[in-house]
Amino acid sequence: MVWVELLLLLLKLSSVGSTNVESASTKETFTLPSNCTKRCGNISFEYPFGIDKGCYRQGFNLTCKKDTDQPPRLFLGDGKLEVTRIDLDTRKVHVKTPNVTIGADVKFINVPLVDLHNWPYSLTSAELMLRNTYLITTYNGLHVSGCSAIATLVDPITNETFDTCATICTPNGNRYCTIDLMSWNRTSLGIQLTRLDQNEFLVNSSSIKVFLYDANKYSKDDLKEVTNRESTEVEAALSWYIKDDPTCEEAEKNMKSYACISSNSDCNDIFNYNEKNLGYSCRCSFNYQGNPYLPDGCQETSSTLVPVKGCLTECGGVNVSFPFGLNQGCYRSQSFALTCNKTSNPPTLLFQDNYIVRNISLEGHLELMAPNREPYSYSFFYRSYLQVPYETRTFTQIEQLFTFSWVIESQSCESARMNISTFACVDEHSTCLNTKSSTKDRLGYRCKCSEGYQGNPYLSNGCQDIDECTFPDKYACDGICRNMIGSYNCIQKRSVLLGKSSKLWLI
Repeated sequence: MVWVELLLLLLKLSSVGSTNVESASTKETFTLPSNCTKRCGNISFEYPFGIDKGCYRQGFNLTCKKDTDQPPRLFLGDGKLEVTRIDLDTRKVHVKTPNVTIGADVKFINVPLVDLHNWPYSLTSAELMLRNTYLITTYNGLHVSGCSAIATLVDPITNETFDTCATICTPNGNRYCTIDLMSWNRTSLGIQLTRLDQNEFLVNSSSIKVFLYDANKYSKDDLKEVTNRESTEVEAALSWYIKDDPTCEEAEKNMKSYACISSNSDCNDIFNYNEKNLGYSCRCSFNYQGNPYLPDGCQETSSTLVPVKGCLTECGGVNVSFPFGLNQGCYRSQSFALTCNKTSNPPTLLFQDNYIVRNISLEGHLELMAPNREPYSYSFFYRSYLQVPYETRTFTQIEQLFTFSWVIESQSCESARMNISTFACVDEHSTCLNTKSSTKDRLGYRCKCSEGYQGNPYLSNGCQDIDECTFPDKYACDGICRNMIGSYNCIQKRSVLLGKSSKLWLI
């Protein structure tokens, strides 16, 4: 079995206000102005992003356009890409997709699609984390619809062509085609559209529509539905990073420009799918949450040991057991947060808002599937991610594609017991298990009900006595079975002869 380490742990980020504190990591005083704008329309953001002078890091400036006939709209830097959401924890900016449409009478066009040159954004990237860690991937594609067209991706700076797809509208042809951008490390994209001679295929001319899309969000059916609309409203996802230095090692040599200024933050290298370093990003250390780009921005977190009353325990036929949960106060930490999509029929249980959860096992397995895209090769992850130390991982892929092994935290049982306020094995009839990978490196710990008990060891009174006598196929007893708390007693049959009557009695 090939072990591919793909960690899927999110840390919820709390809101952090203005500050004027000396950072322990940089020994520099950083002051974020108290009047920084943190919202445009219905979109909120925080440093390193900003609008006002002194409120953003270089390359992360935003523009809020306020038109009289519509709500305020947020744009990246130069105002060409409209922002729909900024995630500080996942290091992604979601934007309205760039798109191009040509009429039925146009034979050829060559136009720019998106230009990220000199900006700290990428269409494809991965993050090599160092603490409580996982790989984040940004995965976009290009969708082309319309009859008899050849679409060619071009680097508008070098004029180099690097990928092509074609639509052929014949009885056996396909009027849609897509280009996977995962393998291309490009900061700028242009598109060339060439219309083929449609008379050869006996079809009517049609318009051709081209747009970028987030391949983690849209299925093939979604894309076909979008192309049938008059207006194209699709999101693409951009990953963002600090591009001042190519690696954390280089960045830490210049503490005046180093971005990870919280004393409880870690630095993580960002690289593309050709394993070329792009820059770095910052994240709060294990057991901390907040904004790593601000002094004292990462604050210590607390774990939920007792879920609140009324927690939902089922979604779409899948049982949701603590430490997992669906609402705040119902899961141990943000790592175990799930969502229930009730708009689907039947409802769908989701992990990371993208992976469909098929089963949760308290023995440490999480079965997932990707709903919106074709499975892609993990050879890249296997080459790159095996560098990450095992002791820093919490969710680890153990089978082909989407079966994951989970642990409570990346520490041993012995270490975890030292802090009883966060120790997960809360039931008095539970035991703690150190988990190890196939290479014998420790990953973390899980809990299990003690022998003779079953249930949920992560809940007080969650482990209940097993009545072994009701399961004769599993608990053998060649005699009289009597249940005991935590075990059972089997009274063996024996025969005796009583007097001359020679009657056989069973005692």
